Amino acid sequence: VIFLKRAFDVIDLDILWQWRDAVRALAVDYVDAETAPWPKIPVDVHIAASGALEQHLLAQLEAHPELARSAATRVMRLDHHADPSLDGFWPDRPRDELRLFYFGRAKNRTLPRSLADRVVHPDYHGLGLEDEHRGVLAVSNMHYAVRELPPPPERCAFKPFTKGFTAAACGAHILINRQADDAEAYLGTGYPFLIDDCSRQAIAGGMDLARSMVGTRKWSDALSVMADIRASVAPNRIITQLEAILAAVSD
Repeated sequence: VIFLKRAFDVIDLDILWQWRDAVRALAVDYVDAETAPWPKIPVDVHIAASGALEQHLLAQLEAHPELARSAATRVMRLDHHADPSLDGFWPDRPRDELRLFYFGRAKNRTLPRSLADRVVHPDYHGLGLEDEHRGVLAVSNMHYAVRELPPPPERCAFKPFTKGFTAAACGAHILINRQADDAEAYLGTGYPFLIDDCSRQAIAGGMDLARSMVGTRKWSDALSVMADIRASVAPNRIITQLEAILAAVSD
């Protein structure tokens, strides 16, 4: 049984113990939910949807071994990839001008009001792609993903690199801050559209740089980074990760 986020919180503890005794293994896929407080029953696998979360979970178990509640407890990776329906969805992106697109809820981004008109933001309810979204995805050549987050020591919830995976699945670039979870790990420190912070100056500078680079050799060369990301979370890679988790608890 794999609990998504904190689904175990809404189940009576006695029932959880019955499940613990009846099933081969219990796992929790936190995605971007808080990891504290930890489950009150032994969990075989704490699934990490990002590198930042994986490091946090491992550090917590090392610092507080009593949290494991079982000698068999482990942390394993299952990346929170892009929508699988986008697999193969990378028509030739426009290279005549910058077409910057934000795909997500407005509350989940950091965007100064004075720069908002430079980003296309279709309404999105989070329940799946509609024709409007696909139409914008098809003509955008950069995705906006700047988001201010508290530093790791002050939090126990971490965001998967989903917006980066989505941009990569569409063959587009991404504008994102270095502090975003997993951004540097996937993009590398030299990626041209990785901005230093969430200040208006840094965001505007990133937009201006992107505008000046559209259609250039540097723009095209940097797309190889996105292609590598796309390959790293292709459906077969995710299947392999899930199979590894299942194999680990099937002994």
